[in-house]
Amino acid sequence: MERISLFRQKNASEVFDNYLEIIKKEVSEKPNDYVLNIDYEEWLRYITDRFEQKPLIIYPERITTSFAGKGQRSVSGVWGPYEAETTRIDISLPFTGTSYLFYLQPSTYTLNSVKATVEARGNDSGIVTHTLELTEQNTEAFNASKQSFLAYVADNIPSINREAEIFNTKIRYTFSTSYEARKQKALSENTFFESIGIQINNDTESLYQSIAPAKKRVPEPQLDEAVPKKYTPNPSLDDAFYKDIINVIYTTYKSVEKKPSVYKVKDEEELRDYILPLLETRYESSTVTGETFNKGGKTDILVRYKDNSNLFVAECKYWKGESGFLETINQLFDRYLTWRDSKTALIFFVKNKEFSKVLTAIRDAVKKHPYFVRENGGRGESSFSYIFHFPTDTGKLVYTEVMAFHFPE
Repeated sequence: MERISLFRQKNASEVFDNYLEIIKKEVSEKPNDYVLNIDYEEWLRYITDRFEQKPLIIYPERITTSFAGKGQRSVSGVWGPYEAETTRIDISLPFTGTSYLFYLQPSTYTLNSVKATVEARGNDSGIVTHTLELTEQNTEAFNASKQSFLAYVADNIPSINREAEIFNTKIRYTFSTSYEARKQKALSENTFFESIGIQINNDTESLYQSIAPAKKRVPEPQLDEAVPKKYTPNPSLDDAFYKDIINVIYTTYKSVEKKPSVYKVKDEEELRDYILPLLETRYESSTVTGETFNKGGKTDILVRYKDNSNLFVAECKYWKGESGFLETINQLFDRYLTWRDSKTALIFFVKNKEFSKVLTAIRDAVKKHPYFVRENGGRGESSFSYIFHFPTDTGKLVYTEVMAFHFPE
């Protein structure tokens, strides 16, 4: 991992000004149909999630040290410079906030410079690691160098956080003014085109290009193509929303695989509940519940839009072989899904030691189910995408993700 000079790589003011220009440009380049029909608040949430900078907070009480090996360094001696053996110690400091802020130079900063690696871990958190190279194994010298590193980081964080906070306040204003200007231009153009008999082209682009370093967590709002365009907000959550839910579940439970202390003390219901808060706090205008009545029974995970329509239905089970797998598909489709449910998932917690055999069984058995239509790719080593049809309507297709996670006893 590359070592950088903390708070020195790029000028913060220039970076933030560039982000605001990107927002203006993206709004100005959207087609008239998109600007006039999309929901303003949904679009603003998407822009904010992409560009907002979370303030940095460090946790010195959780700092860790580790031996990083031996090295050599030229030092001055009585008889001139010579090569001395050094002991390299890594000092790892946890933080929360937008990791990219460590790269930016605020307008006010300390004159000295410190190099370190910055590793993002999950959303808005990570580890910044500085390597000390000691020519003598002296505890006092080590502690002094360690405190110097902590002081440097602590001195620069307030300055970069202030500039990030100012930038965050500018996001809404920049988007709002750009949106209003673009909307008025679109209305004026459409009124003119219609007055002279030119048919308006309703084709729209579907996704932004990701430019900001922040991770895109909220999918861009999409127009509902099934609703006639009347220049009123008719947003819908498309495949990007479904993919994001699947990615959150897959990433979270893969992390749990590495934590026996978590999965060994939880039963099926508790493992399901592990994911609910993450989904609940991730999406606006929706609710996420467990053990919720839908059609003929209680489904494990149900994501509903604010109008109470279902966005996502999932079932969680411990793996009990091929027959249990096929029966779980029956349970999901026959008891829980309504005709309007089109995005689902089956989540299996596997205790078997030979996990690869379970994955093979899933791939082989799924094709035997009468509702199976075709494969639809895959999102990971143990996450498989399929298309099924609704039990009583072969023309109604249902996207179904089958995920398996290894929690051996």
